[in-house]
Amino acid sequence: MELIGVGRASRVFALDERRVLRRCAFDVGAEARVMRLVREAGCPVPEVLEASGGDLVLERLRGPTLAAELLAGAVRVEAAAEMLLGLHERLHGVEAPAWVPRSTRGIDMGGGAAGARMLHLDLHPENVVLTDRGPYLIDWTNAAAGAPAFDFAVTWAILAGADFAGFGLGPELVEAVRTGLVERFRQAAPAAARAVAVEYRAADAALEEAEIERIRGELGRG
Repeated sequence: MELIGVGRASRVFALDERRVLRRCAFDVGAEARVMRLVREAGCPVPEVLEASGGDLVLERLRGPTLAAELLAGAVRVEAAAEMLLGLHERLHGVEAPAWVPRSTRGIDMGGGAAGARMLHLDLHPENVVLTDRGPYLIDWTNAAAGAPAFDFAVTWAILAGADFAGFGLGPELVEAVRTGLVERFRQAAPAAARAVAVEYRAADAALEEAEIERIRGELGRG
């Protein structure tokens, strides 16, 4: 099999022209169930073809990530922000059934016992693939149920913690990302939700302290 992608906890292989295998160190059953749910509700999610143990066979998507297009200057920051916000809104239109967890990493995502919406909790440019059918949202490992404000806030925290200068971006583009993406999601998430998002991100053992400090610094800006 051809290795075509490597993540923190998974590897992605091309099976053929229409299928990929994502091999993980954890059971993918719950993630596959969530993906099928939101896809049936009309969200742009790759089709789940098989799920067994740590193996997830998915429809193969063709196209670059939103992050790659942003870095290449092929997509403007403002357009990227609108795309991310639109994906949030589509997902949050899906009511979460009772079997979807209401808490993750020991943190309650709100929403109450009834009326909770589906949350992705990892919705950022690296997890959006731009296909000829439009943007598709991938990597549903962190999905949970709760209040949409927390999903917006987690996207803000991910963006706030990113070292954009370290990607080789010039000062002007770094500032454009800060004002066009980080600030847009700051405005979309109430302060209380942003504080919870910092706690949520800090609970991720894979995050470096420098990233957590950048997020806390952005939170301190009010």
